[in-house]
Amino acid sequence: MDASALRTKYGEPLARETFKVKPNIEAVVNYGTGRQVCNIEMSQSQAATRQEVDEVVNELAPPSVRGKEVNRGMASAGQLAMLFIDYEHVTISEPQDPNRPGRRTAVRITFNRPDCH
Repeated sequence: MDASALRTKYGEPLARETFKVKPNIEAVVNYGTGRQVCNIEMSQSQAATRQEVDEVVNELAPPSVRGKEVNRGMASAGQLAMLFIDYEHVTISEPQDPNRPGRRTAVRITFNRPDCH
């Protein structure tokens, strides 16, 4: 199957790009209208440190862009849990792995704009 066959079957692809933001961290960026970022999904290898991930989060959604913190919590279903922090303009969430406490495996940054819903 090639790109043409996929477009015929499923339509135009999503506005999405993948960036290697650090040697051990990739970011998949989904765009809304006007190519404005709607969300960023970061996955990292086991070699990524918590500090490296925090640095990238702060580069991609600095505190000045987030706005004030309005809520934080954890949602869970069985052994799956998601930690989240809601800000005025951004939500930052990350899954919690019960088998690897304290270890980040992914982080999602969601921009709270009408064109992203």
